[in-house]
Amino acid sequence: GWTHSWGGDGEFKHPATRFDILIENRGGNHQGELYIDEVKWLYSVPPTTSEMAVATYAESRFGEDNWRCEGPAGWRYDRNRWCGRFQGEQTTAGIHLGRSILGRPRALRLTVVSDGSGHELRAVVGSHFQAFERSLGTLDTPGEQTLVVPMRDMRTWEHYAGENDGIVRYPLRFERLLLKRAGADPAVDIVLRKLEFETEYEIARPVTLVPSVKRRDDGTAEFAVALRSLRETSTPALVRCVIRDSSGVLELGEGRITVPPLGRTEYRREVAMGDHEVLEAVFTCDGEGFAARPASVTIARDPEVPDEPAIDSDSRVGSGLYLYRDHGQSNAPAQMERMCRLAAAAGVKWTREELNWRLIEPRQGEFDFEFFDTMVETAQRHGISVYGLLCYSTPWCQPPITDEFIEHYCRYVRAMVGRYGERIKYWEIWNEPNIFFWPGPKERYPVLLKRAYETVKAVDPDAQVLGCSTAGIDTTFIQMVVEQGAPFDALTIHPYRHDLNTHAFMNELRAVRELVGGRDVWITEMGWPSHIGGLSEREQAGYVARTYIAALASGAVRSVSWYDFREDGADPFYNEHHFGLVRGDLTPKAGYRALATVGSLLGSTRIESELELGDGLTGFVFADGSRRIAIVWSDEATQVVRLKFGADDVALLDFAGMPVPCLRERDATMLRLERGLPIFIVTDGPLHVGVQPPPLRIVAEPTRVHPGETVRVQWQCATELTVGRPTCPSGWKQVDAAGDGVALLVPEDAPRGGYGVDVPVEFGEVHTVIPVRVEVVPVLLRG
Repeated sequence: GWTHSWGGDGEFKHPATRFDILIENRGGNHQGELYIDEVKWLYSVPPTTSEMAVATYAESRFGEDNWRCEGPAGWRYDRNRWCGRFQGEQTTAGIHLGRSILGRPRALRLTVVSDGSGHELRAVVGSHFQAFERSLGTLDTPGEQTLVVPMRDMRTWEHYAGENDGIVRYPLRFERLLLKRAGADPAVDIVLRKLEFETEYEIARPVTLVPSVKRRDDGTAEFAVALRSLRETSTPALVRCVIRDSSGVLELGEGRITVPPLGRTEYRREVAMGDHEVLEAVFTCDGEGFAARPASVTIARDPEVPDEPAIDSDSRVGSGLYLYRDHGQSNAPAQMERMCRLAAAAGVKWTREELNWRLIEPRQGEFDFEFFDTMVETAQRHGISVYGLLCYSTPWCQPPITDEFIEHYCRYVRAMVGRYGERIKYWEIWNEPNIFFWPGPKERYPVLLKRAYETVKAVDPDAQVLGCSTAGIDTTFIQMVVEQGAPFDALTIHPYRHDLNTHAFMNELRAVRELVGGRDVWITEMGWPSHIGGLSEREQAGYVARTYIAALASGAVRSVSWYDFREDGADPFYNEHHFGLVRGDLTPKAGYRALATVGSLLGSTRIESELELGDGLTGFVFADGSRRIAIVWSDEATQVVRLKFGADDVALLDFAGMPVPCLRERDATMLRLERGLPIFIVTDGPLHVGVQPPPLRIVAEPTRVHPGETVRVQWQCATELTVGRPTCPSGWKQVDAAGDGVALLVPEDAPRGGYGVDVPVEFGEVHTVIPVRVEVVPVLLRG
């Protein structure tokens, strides 16, 4: 997320040698003072060479994997045989895999039975939106051959698309094999044997966990975790599985398993959904000299679907359903129907839909509205309003953004508003023109926006034009558009970020609203992915709820749409595939239930006040007529709190809309607040929320330790609570215990990373766990 300059290659090299703070003159005040109290440098030391190993593993044996033939017409891929004939001007044919590569690849090896045709084989590797491409060799000699190309230095590969800066963003994905016409004979008939990668991995992390879940017809959730090993020997391992619902732990299980050399195996658990709205399986795995990174997966129940959901243009809850992505699919109407039913059940009232120019006007003056007519009708039948995104280009009208291009674009805009003006009243002009989605000088965007605004208003004066649509809150770009006088009715932004600092986010939203003269702000994209290496699906659910709550509490935002509703793919390591709240097969995740809770409780409310709670707690009160909803969460750590509500009849709901386990006392309520997951306090009358001194305090000293050292977990608690014996990571030993704590010895071979010590706590009928995080860091010896 940082820009780079001055001769670098975009890769950060340790150690940092300089740190500066730059104050940019972008606000309304041109003078003032900034006080800097403290600067901390927080970083992770990258693994050293001695901590790394190299393995060569087979990513695909072709006949066992689902490669997809990409054409052109007349080409065929069947199991591992790829054949066809270049016709006329055809120059390339392809087959697609789309799968992340384990570790940091150093070389690619492809074994193929050549037909001697002389044509060239090429590989395409994905790195975020960017692609890297390179020749593997030519099919000059009949018979089996192995083609090898380096991947350690990707500067030897061509790059294009996306950021187009040549910077590698891991994990890399193997996307496709291409055949490029080079030989004299246009025919090709080859057999693909094996695709291998030589890759680097951490010695202490040879096993990667890949979780999955599916729901059976009898309502049982079938959880599974695939164990993929890069060790060249068999790896005995102990797999543990914790099953949780939205409030806490339900059951524990474990099993011993052996992972084959450079291979994979699975461990499974079956759990009845019962009355649970959300189930989660958390998997851990360790063995001699290693511990895999934990992995988890969730499944949620579908809520009841309203019989006749109504359009509610006052609602501020939306989500990018992106129904248009079903264009060209044979089951598109049924798929869109299912999507809209799920979204309506979650309280979604808006969807951002791309009325893609290329699909609607593939040839100049020839419009194909059939699919998009069905799309808009389906959404509205489920009470969901569409706001139309108008972009990008079409085969007969390509960038650069000349006056002629803008004229053609505006004719397309006129056709869209003319066709859908009675059903779509909000039109977004382009997507993220401040980054690579805009194919030209940024200064040309205000020119296009001005002409598009005039076109929309000429056709439908009541329509609203949404402008800017920036990646991030790009105030420099927005200011440029405003200063050039480009008109728009509301500002749209995509304020993606690494973390969600509630108050900083709210202040940014208020500031950008002032920047555009008090116009409405629409968040038309924002989200966090739940891929392996990113957030867990449970953590994602917390971000879903807090995104809507913070945006609406700011008072600056008219509408919020999570990006996106349905996952874009199934690669477990690729972040772009896992922003969704339901999977590709429309199975709901925990985040879906978080959206449903927000949608049902906050859709038509307005912010009433912010709660002053202290102790790392954040809270707000929203109101809808006489009903009030207070929302409280813990920012930094899971904790037990004691709250006072100032009302007798309150309902406490968790992020999934389920009752919160608690201890109701005479003048207060004791409950567990999980880090980042809000609780909702609902009542029909006045509501005042206060917090009493915390009844429990648990700390680890120190929080960062070296292998072989001791960490002490201590607690102080009120008499109403009982603290049990902590559950430690595998291999950790209890070396001392007192009434208010335990000392734990970290193994000498403990891999680097974060570990959780779970402390069981009971109060009343509530049995719960408070996790304490300890970071294990390596000992660095420098001569």
